[in-house]
Amino acid sequence: MKQSKILILAAALATAAGVAFAAPQAGPSAGTAARAKVDADRDGVITRAEAAAHPRLAQRFDQLDANRDGRLDRAERPKHGRRGKGGQGMGGILRLDANGDGRIARTEVGDSKLAERFAQIDANRDGYIVRSEMDAARERMRAQRTQQREQKSREKFTQADRDRDGRLSRAEATQAMPRMEKAFAWLDENRDGFLSQQEMRFRRGGR
Repeated sequence: MKQSKILILAAALATAAGVAFAAPQAGPSAGTAARAKVDADRDGVITRAEAAAHPRLAQRFDQLDANRDGRLDRAERPKHGRRGKGGQGMGGILRLDANGDGRIARTEVGDSKLAERFAQIDANRDGYIVRSEMDAARERMRAQRTQQREQKSREKFTQADRDRDGRLSRAEATQAMPRMEKAFAWLDENRDGFLSQQEMRFRRGGR
């Protein structure tokens, strides 16, 4: 009898071990998988062509494309999921508005991330942040990011333009940015053998 109990216990343990080994490994989050699926070529930006395969995103594309460059970079892509404590998404704002009066008082922000920028957002200095002030602050930040990207692009162009003629030959472009070799002909729409800064603005990935 004792030997039978031991055999039964051993069989149960073997079954449990088999189930454990068969358990699926944790994969990437749904949000990460969804973003990777939209960004088909994994270059870090979503083009209009890539968005076309996702009707809801395609419908909002022009609204999200703040700098009108025909692509959505990391800052412009729609944010999914809840933000952390003190986040500035709708959920975070509503949580901060403790008394539900439709505005955020200085005393309500506590030590949240919003506290660091409160004075900048509170345009009329009345001690409260309302929706229009928050929207205006986001627009300023978006414009600032766009300006920074354009400045970086101009600097990179100037560095690549070795003969300082205000345009990049194929040799100059590929020497400074090797990955431009395949993209050069596509960007050189007027087929003059050079890339202007305007033509370079549409280089995918912003690299």
